[in-house]
Amino acid sequence: AVPAAPSILRRSRPRRAGKRVRFAQVTVYYFARRQGFTCVPSAGGSSLGMAPRHHRARRYSLSQFAHLRQVSHRQHLRQHLRREKLRARRRELTQNGTVPSAEAAGLTLADVSDDDLDVGQVEVGDYFYLQPLPTKRRRALLRASGVRRIDAEERQELRALRLSREQCGCLCRLTCEPRTCACSQAGIQCQ
Repeated sequence: AVPAAPSILRRSRPRRAGKRVRFAQVTVYYFARRQGFTCVPSAGGSSLGMAPRHHRARRYSLSQFAHLRQVSHRQHLRQHLRREKLRARRRELTQNGTVPSAEAAGLTLADVSDDDLDVGQVEVGDYFYLQPLPTKRRRALLRASGVRRIDAEERQELRALRLSREQCGCLCRLTCEPRTCACSQAGIQCQ
């Protein structure tokens, strides 16, 4: 019998034992918060961004970084649950927003204790993802980070961008009419 010729489709490479990439450290760069101008929030103005250069860097071992992330995520979860509990209490006191209540208006996040939160019932990994922030919170974050003047024109620019993204393509049917085609006038292929 004649031995089979080796396949050119599947060339087996000899395995190199012990040649793997291993990470031992994580470097975290910290940036100051700035008004963004590079992202488009789903509603409102005042996009969040960061300074062009970091102001601090820290190195962590993998286990330290994992622990740090878990603590940070748990704090974010606690704050989120605290805000939800405050909203629920205010709704109860105002009978679902139908009756004004001075007591409801006076409630703050400090009135919601850790004992009122069911943090243990929520898996942090299941919860944690980037949450959209309302405009008021974004503006408060910018001010807390030292941004003195928030550009008010950004609101109109972001609104115009959101509106333009709703309109995609052109109005051509079957054949492209370059004189009236928005795509052709923008220098792109007819959509």
